[in-house]
Order: sequence, then C-alpha cells, then structure tokens
Amino acid sequence: MNLDEAGRLQEAWKTTHGDRPCNHTRIVDRLLTEDGQSTEKLACRECGAIHLDPLRSLPDSPPPQ
Repeated sequence: MNLDEAGRLQEAWKTTHGDRPCNHTRIVDRLLTEDGQSTEKLACRECGAIHLDPLRSLPDSPPPQ
C-alpha cells in the first residue's frame, strides 16, 4: 500500500464511520513509497491509519555470551 491508497481508505472511513475509532484489526500492509521502498510503517487495511512497525522499534537483542 502507498500513501495515496492509505489516504483514500482514510477518506472512505470518515465518510462511512465519521469519528468512530477503528479497531485496526487489519493492519497487515507495509506502507511503501511511490517507488516501492519501505517506509518502516504499517497501514490499516480498514481505515488507512498509518502506524510505526512495532517490530522495527524493538531494541536489538544483546549478543549471546
């Protein structure tokens, strides 16, 4: 999914649901730039909301001893 697609989903959600929050049960798509590069973010397939990828924000695990 790219930013344009996410924006269209956001508009459709607001038209249909107004200010009702989404449960984000379908956050499955990586958000990509127009040229297909990763943004390290995820987009909800339901409402188009953009979130940081939680796996990207985890600290690196320490090396085994």
